[in-house]
Amino acid sequence: MAPTHTIHHKGRLSEWYSRLANFKVEDLFSRKREPGPQRTVYVNENLPQDYFDNKGRAKPAHVYATNQVITSKYTVVTFVPRNLLEQFRRVANMCVAFIFLAPSILQLGRPGVVMISGAG
Repeated sequence: MAPTHTIHHKGRLSEWYSRLANFKVEDLFSRKREPGPQRTVYVNENLPQDYFDNKGRAKPAHVYATNQVITSKYTVVTFVPRNLLEQFRRVANMCVAFIFLAPSILQLGRPGVVMISGAG
């Protein structure tokens, strides 16, 4: 007799592979925020008294994120990774980097050999 239901179990490898297949490098540098709670906008009116605590400060439930827009592409921390990502997106730049690094990598296996470059 055949089972009435089937159990689909994802193994660790298939779960890891699906995460790898869905990975985007851009996600490393983007901020994803969940939408906040709904808010009421009061135009030309004072906020209701229940929005404030007994010291006259706004309650944490009514403090929202600013609408500040940051237009800078780089920060001190993300400059090198983003710049390398931008440069090596193009196949031609990857080929130039390989041609530049290949002689250096080949010299690692041969100690005592001095590599001289340049015309002269």
